[in-house]
Parts: sequence; C-alpha cells; structure tokens
Amino acid sequence: MSFEMICFWLLLVSWAILLFLELRKETPKGEHRVQDITFHALILALIVVMGFVPQAGYLSLVPGISFSLIHLPVLIGAYRKGWKGGLLYGLAFGFTSWIQAISSGTGLNAFFAYPWISVLPRGIFGFLAGLVFDLLRKNSKLYANPFVVAGFSFALTVTHTVLVFAALFLFFRDTMVALFTSPDSVVEGASYTFLAVIALGALGEAILGAILTPAIGKALAKASKRSD
Repeated sequence: MSFEMICFWLLLVSWAILLFLELRKETPKGEHRVQDITFHALILALIVVMGFVPQAGYLSLVPGISFSLIHLPVLIGAYRKGWKGGLLYGLAFGFTSWIQAISSGTGLNAFFAYPWISVLPRGIFGFLAGLVFDLLRKNSKLYANPFVVAGFSFALTVTHTVLVFAALFLFFRDTMVALFTSPDSVVEGASYTFLAVIALGALGEAILGAILTPAIGKALAKASKRSD
C-alpha cells in the first residue's frame, strides 16, 4: 500500500470516528438528537451529491482547474454545528476531492490525488470555520448579524484557498515555482493568465460564501427554533 493510501485511510478512519462520536452524543431531548442526525445527513448528502454530479460541486471552467462550490455546505454546516461539524464536513469535502482527482484529475487537479493536498487543507478549513462560528455564537447579536457572518464567511473561503495553495507549495514547491515563474516571456504571460483565472475563481467562491452562508444559516436557525 502506498504512503498516499495509508494517509487517506488514516484520515477516513478519523472521520468515521468523529462521525460516530458526534452521532452518539447525549442530548437533553430526544428530538434534538434526531435533528442533529438529520442535519448531518443532509449536509453530508449534499457534499456527496455536489462532489460526484458533474459540474455541480466542481466547476471545470478551464481545463485542468476546478473551482469548488462544496465549501458552501461546509460553511453552512459549520455555522450551525461548530468546530466538530465543520471538521466532519470539511473532511468529507476533501474525500470527494481526492476521489475526483484519482478518477479524472488532470493538470492542477491531478495534485489533489494526494490526501495532504485534497483532504487535509479542507479538514483544517472546516475546523477553522466551525471554531470561528463557535466563538461568534458567544455573542448572539454578532452571530445573528448577516453582515458579520458574511464577512467571516468571505474571509474563511479565502483562507480555504490559501490553505490549499500553501499545501501545494509546501509539498510540490519546485513544480509550483516552475508553473508560476519562468524567464520565458511567453510562459510568464501564460502563468499570469493562469494566476488571474485562479484569483477570479477564488473571489467568486468567497462572494458566494458571503451571500449564502448568512442567508441559509439564518433560515436554518429559525427552522430549528420553531421545531423546539
């Protein structure tokens, strides 16, 4: 078994343990536990569907580069369920990315066949998102303020992009440096175009996160209160 597969299975087992612990936790009322299980199932199902339905969660607008929309259910789930839920959803996001890469990854997408590029940054992203929203929840006015939530969602989405590219440069430094820097003017021009496409895609992801997270998160919070 390759080192990549060992890392993948370790992360998958960790995710399964986290899911088990989250689902078996005690709650004051039985209906709350049913709500938790239903919510986890909904978010995870959405991540899986978006991950494997073509052009639903990974938009291949440019050959070899995919822009992701799966950060959206991760952010929404983290907003409602905190760091444990965020970590759970972030890892699930990473697993879909890993499977996509090993099945059909080309160009930059091929690097996501390595779990430390596809799974680990997404797990960290989900954890950080949940942690931020947990801290925000301590102030009910800030937690319910759509502009505050939008700002943090935008920043967290940018953080996700930074984490992914930090992993790429950390583990494949020579390849990334060669991709983005070259003494040849033609290659350099192509690199700038490539970088601009990535930047615009990342900006679009962040704007969507800023718009949808507070809107859907607030709606889910109201629905949860009505069912209590």
